[in-house]
Amino acid sequence: MNYDHEKLLADFADRTLHNLQLMREIQKTQPEAKAFEVTQLINSLLGLLVFPKERYLDGIPEKTWEQLKAEGWLIPNVRSGCEPPPNLKEFLRLMRNAIAHFNIEFLPDQNNEIAGIRVWNKNRGVKNWEAELNLEQLEDIALRFVNILKETK
Repeated sequence: MNYDHEKLLADFADRTLHNLQLMREIQKTQPEAKAFEVTQLINSLLGLLVFPKERYLDGIPEKTWEQLKAEGWLIPNVRSGCEPPPNLKEFLRLMRNAIAHFNIEFLPDQNNEIAGIRVWNKNRGVKNWEAELNLEQLEDIALRFVNILKETK
């Protein structure tokens, strides 16, 4: 089924969400299938954060961390020595840059399974932002960002 050109971004977001849900279901019901749901989550974030052009990104609300917490967002842990972004729009820009430039480190749990990621940005070779996100935070951000993209005209 082809994309509806008039609703390309919303369709892309819907299909990404559908694929994430399928991967999660496969992992639960067919563990022997070796579904790599974390890899799919990172690939999905890459597409969701990089694919939209500036006109869509301008529609992202500039909600503060306090507003996001009040709405139930799972806030990432910004590493010490780094300033947290002032709002959602800036956070998503930082995440976009980090993932697009593969400034990412996978963090293992005690069983050597991926438990989260560390992402960062650099300015002239100096790290100016770094955050750690567990899988629950990553998935929460992906799902909420899908909804933002679907609402953006």
